[in-house]
Amino acid sequence: MGYIHIIGGTMRGRKIVTPSGFHVRPMTGVIRKAIFEILKEVIPGRVVYDVFAGSGIIGFEALSRGARTVYFLEREPKICSLLRQNILSCGCEEKSKVVCLDFLRMKHFPEWMELPEVVFFDPPFAEDCRQVGQKIVDFARVFERALLVIRYPEEQRSFFPFSWFREKDLRRYGRSIIFFGYLKND
Repeated sequence: MGYIHIIGGTMRGRKIVTPSGFHVRPMTGVIRKAIFEILKEVIPGRVVYDVFAGSGIIGFEALSRGARTVYFLEREPKICSLLRQNILSCGCEEKSKVVCLDFLRMKHFPEWMELPEVVFFDPPFAEDCRQVGQKIVDFARVFERALLVIRYPEEQRSFFPFSWFREKDLRRYGRSIIFFGYLKND
């Protein structure tokens, strides 16, 4: 096991235990800091989804900055267990839910989940961003009003399905491209 620190907000400096033995690559502090600086007025009081949660650091950063509720979506049961432990150690049980499902294989979202207002997608770089984009479109009813923050590798830039989304902002950090935008409503 390793750990990563929350870099801002009320839980700044707190350690989050990260899984070992899985292909989890937590987003770097530089990228997290940049994203949450951009979204500093957006996150407080919002329902947030951290899809492909892995370590959950994005969701914990959102909680630290005042998100009302964070849903951590992760497919690996052992990582889901670790997420629950981190939620307990951070005292975020009332504001957090772990949803142990494979986003790319989901047929529907659990009905008990609130609709999101901000959704972070940080899939493994090995995933095809077209497949992730298509799944987002398949769940248009869930994501239709949410701000979408999608990270994908620079080498997949030409494959990102821009025609399905309205871009608000696009940033590049090393190999990572961060898309901020919405689903198109037409």
